[in-house]
Amino acid sequence: MAGLARGGAPARHRLQALAADVKGTAGAVWANTLSRLQRVEPWYEIGVDDPDRRR
Repeated sequence: MAGLARGGAPARHRLQALAADVKGTAGAVWANTLSRLQRVEPWYEIGVDDPDRRR
């Protein structure tokens, strides 16, 4: 448990795993957004489940 308290190897591995997940998510979001922009979808509708529904 000493490694957890001082930010040792276990914490470093978790941070690296989190960074890899974030990088993968960012890549997926960019790929989805770019393809939708290339299809000339309005930018304000990207990422919205139902653009016609009032919030």
